[in-house]
Amino acid sequence: MALRLWGGVLAVGAALALGGAARAERFDFVAIGDTAYNPSVDYPVYEALIARINKARPAFTIHVGDTWGALPCTEAQHRSILDWFAKYDHPVVYTPGDNEWADCRKADVLEAYSRYVAKKATPADLALLTPLRGLDAGMTSAGYDDPIGSLALIRKVFFAKPQSVGGKTMTLVRQPDVSTFKDTAENTRWEKGGVVFATISVPGSGNGFLIQNEARAAEAIARNRANVDWIKATFAEAKAVKAKAVVISLQASLFVDGHGDEFSGKELRGGNEGPYYFVALAIRDLAEQFGKPVLVVNGDFHDFLVDRPFMISQGEAKAPRYANITRLQVYGAPELKAVKVGVDTDTPWVFSFEPLYN
Repeated sequence: MALRLWGGVLAVGAALALGGAARAERFDFVAIGDTAYNPSVDYPVYEALIARINKARPAFTIHVGDTWGALPCTEAQHRSILDWFAKYDHPVVYTPGDNEWADCRKADVLEAYSRYVAKKATPADLALLTPLRGLDAGMTSAGYDDPIGSLALIRKVFFAKPQSVGGKTMTLVRQPDVSTFKDTAENTRWEKGGVVFATISVPGSGNGFLIQNEARAAEAIARNRANVDWIKATFAEAKAVKAKAVVISLQASLFVDGHGDEFSGKELRGGNEGPYYFVALAIRDLAEQFGKPVLVVNGDFHDFLVDRPFMISQGEAKAPRYANITRLQVYGAPELKAVKVGVDTDTPWVFSFEPLYN
């Protein structure tokens, strides 16, 4: 059954019947992320899931990153993911996760860690891994393997053209083509059925921000500025075209369990001075000004959720603030499942959610 969330009401069942006026375009898209962490076990399941998604005939699929668990961040590995995306028979819009670049480790470290997790570590593995823990290793980013270079590879492999990936492609607007921010080709936008969609480059692992590494800190600051600019441009576009709703997709979960404060109903990840603050602030305030349904799609935490983490109660006398922002957090490995999102702008809630799996 589809879950329909709007204005504090969670209903299950048929859509509201609206008579008289012509109906807007109805369509579905699929959201997925955090796929295939254990290739030997997960790849057959993932292939079957792609077949199930294809059978559902969505307009497109949004993949919110973490296309692998712990594999070398090589061009060959990135291109193998491009081959996986080609198995979808419709457009796929991808936004990178931390595993593909921010968390890239050297190949020997990954191999040793894999054996450690499987309880098959050798003395040589332990000798390699042990020095990578603690203060000194953290301050030198020991064991990492050129994360910024891997992000450049992602841009080269997946975003060289203003279009999606997948078995079929669709045109996307890339941020470098329409703004002064020339690096973030992975920030894209498109429109369908009165809804404006956008991706923003926000991975887990602290949004890629490391204060002990000057180059990575500079990259994170520049990308964060670009992300905020792209959120602003997305809502400006939505206003210009009189959109009925906005969808923003990113990898990182912006919230953790726990009550928030005057900023949001749920606790903001990293706090109000942390690496996700300005992205969350931009979404929150611009969505409130927009005043229509806004859906935020993320992965990262591997747990299916539909909630309203921004919403703040103002008591019984006033409507809650930020209630028009819904968050969809997708499944993740080892639960290789997807979510079909129904879009119907003739309903006040616009979005409905249905798990999709074999």
